[in-house]
Amino acid sequence: MKSLFKIFCSIMSSVFLFTLMMPVSYASDWNRSWKKHLDEGKGVSVAPGNDDTEVYITWYGGKDGVAPVVKVSTKKDMSDAKAFEGSIHSNEKIERANHVTVTGLEKGKTYYYVCSDGTTDTKVESFKTVAENSAFSAVYVSDIHISGESYEDAYLEATAREFDNVLNEATSKADISLILSGGDQATEGRPCEYFAMVAPDELRKIPTSIAVGNHDVKRYTFSALANYPNLKTDNKSESLICSDYYFVKGNALFLVIDSTNSSAADHYEFVRDAVEANPDVMWRVMMFHHDLYGGHIESREAENKLLKLLFTPIIDEFQIDICLMGHSHCYSQSHIIYSRVISEEITKNAKITDPKGTVYFSSGTLTPDEAEKSGEPIVFDSDYKSEFIATDCLAHDESIYSILDFTEKTLTVKSYIKGNKEAFNSLEITKTSQQGGHPEEKAPMWFSVGKYLGTIYNWINNISRNGEIKERG
Repeated sequence: MKSLFKIFCSIMSSVFLFTLMMPVSYASDWNRSWKKHLDEGKGVSVAPGNDDTEVYITWYGGKDGVAPVVKVSTKKDMSDAKAFEGSIHSNEKIERANHVTVTGLEKGKTYYYVCSDGTTDTKVESFKTVAENSAFSAVYVSDIHISGESYEDAYLEATAREFDNVLNEATSKADISLILSGGDQATEGRPCEYFAMVAPDELRKIPTSIAVGNHDVKRYTFSALANYPNLKTDNKSESLICSDYYFVKGNALFLVIDSTNSSAADHYEFVRDAVEANPDVMWRVMMFHHDLYGGHIESREAENKLLKLLFTPIIDEFQIDICLMGHSHCYSQSHIIYSRVISEEITKNAKITDPKGTVYFSSGTLTPDEAEKSGEPIVFDSDYKSEFIATDCLAHDESIYSILDFTEKTLTVKSYIKGNKEAFNSLEITKTSQQGGHPEEKAPMWFSVGKYLGTIYNWINNISRNGEIKERG
């Protein structure tokens, strides 16, 4: 008996020591990863292609006169590699960014790849495609706010590390096939901030889709990095650094809108064309930066009222299931909304079937580090939320993220405070048909003219914003 007791004590001691060492080990892993990221200087990231037969790959640097190439293989030793040549993109802030599109992929497979640009090749990385008619999961964050004035800035590293922490936690909870970021990736739009944003290893493995936020348009830097499929290039009024784009993942159509561009006429054409090109998907998800319904920041409500007039007729006509937003740094989930009114009230942790409209989510910011902590408590169902909001969470000092699980007939959104095992809110949407409960109505008559007012406003706004960017340098 004593012998068994000694063995038990020995096992428990080992478990205890291992538990104590885990945070230290992770910190060491991040430190090594961050140093490798800086030393390599390439910042490789993977973005979704048109569907699961494509991926877009981007990185920095290369030798003059040498085109970027990505070698892709189904074997880790790269013995059957196929080469894909890409193009070079640059602006006044970034000397060279490489864009390569990898096509002809099979769904439901693991692929390995190496990036070549005339300098040292990257090490072998991998990504997976989603199988035909398969369930899949995505993680949604917003307002990452990577911040720093230089590559040596400790705050730059701290904000990148927090993003990495969130992705590590999310991928431990689900098999994540897609990372979604709803804008304001960088606080000042500096090259070092976007380079730090792609430091987490997950961005080399999991396709990442990014919406443009108001902080991203402080400089033109992101334009060189942005490499996405089905980019709208025939706008009546141009976006400053990117544009609307769409892609299909599994059985879902993702529509990524630049809400810093008020040209509703362009957004309407874009969504119409994307929906017509993908008539068979079950789910339609729209992602943009501005929080239309949260109501948490009174000074922004005038802007939100304008954006609701410009965007909600599009969302309603094309039967968008959920909208993913940010900007307010406050988490919220709306009731079901159609034509800017509540069509159905829902509660926290709701399960709904064939909703008669759209659910709007806004995510909180990713808190950078201890220096930014306010000491304010987490507040659920605050007095600040608007009448459109079913539930909210004000987590001033904690990062919030959501995991979206897509199946053939259900879409579940589970929202977490980083460090917590259980979700603080869950919404399960079931559709019995592709249309579900969405009304089938065209945009109102006034919108046929009103959408062009946003286009005119964007022309004027671009003049002043371009001047601000030039002054900022």
